[in-house]
Amino acid sequence: MKRTLDILFWTGLAAYYVATMSYVADYRSEKPCTSVKVDILDSNRIHFITEDDILRIVDVSRIKLRGKTMDSINTADIETRLMQVQPVHCAEAYKTSDGTVHVEIKQRIPLLRIINRFGESYYIDETGYVIKHNHRYNVHVLVANGHIEQRSPAQKGFYVQDIRIPEGKRNIVRELFDLAVWIGNNRFWNAQIQQIYVNTDGDFEMIPRVGSQVIIFGKGDHIREKFDKLEALYRNGFNVTGWNKYDIINLKYDGQIVCTKRD
Repeated sequence: MKRTLDILFWTGLAAYYVATMSYVADYRSEKPCTSVKVDILDSNRIHFITEDDILRIVDVSRIKLRGKTMDSINTADIETRLMQVQPVHCAEAYKTSDGTVHVEIKQRIPLLRIINRFGESYYIDETGYVIKHNHRYNVHVLVANGHIEQRSPAQKGFYVQDIRIPEGKRNIVRELFDLAVWIGNNRFWNAQIQQIYVNTDGDFEMIPRVGSQVIIFGKGDHIREKFDKLEALYRNGFNVTGWNKYDIINLKYDGQIVCTKRD
């Protein structure tokens, strides 16, 4: 008798659980989306994109969310559309039972700003991804300008590694990117170098924050060796002679540094 009662009890409990879950599932599927909450996780560091920008994309476009049933909202579609926005590095969308669609965004981290000889401006992030400049925002990063021939790419999803250069020609933007990566990974030089100018000979001229000299780096090759020479000059030379004795520091020649005294 007791065994029969136990079976009836557990069978009834299971049926109640299934019915309850079915009701909750039906309720959730019919519940409309009442709000969209956007969280830009790195907004205190980068300002490429705003919450309003994201809302316009997901709640004004063809993905309009408010009023749709939660069950009909495809969060993967939202993520795919947001990943087509250049400044967006990562997008995650999910739903909660209160009728809210949550969107979390991570932005691309700019490493270098290019201003070419045509006046076009674009950013390159840490992976080499190109982000078109938008006049609504400015990010304080290393700037490279001067005689840079490469135009701003028209297509999305473009990397500096994709730039095709005629045989025998230099990929100036790729060289600048590699140099910016090296500078960005070195705390001392990241704090010292604020601008790179490409002169008519294609040499890179670096403008430091401390001192008024121009550092002629030459091509974007032998980066470590050139910076080792420059660091030795900074630590062993300028600490003795002072920072303003020389007007030009030339690193482009192998095995030596050529310094031009100020007039």
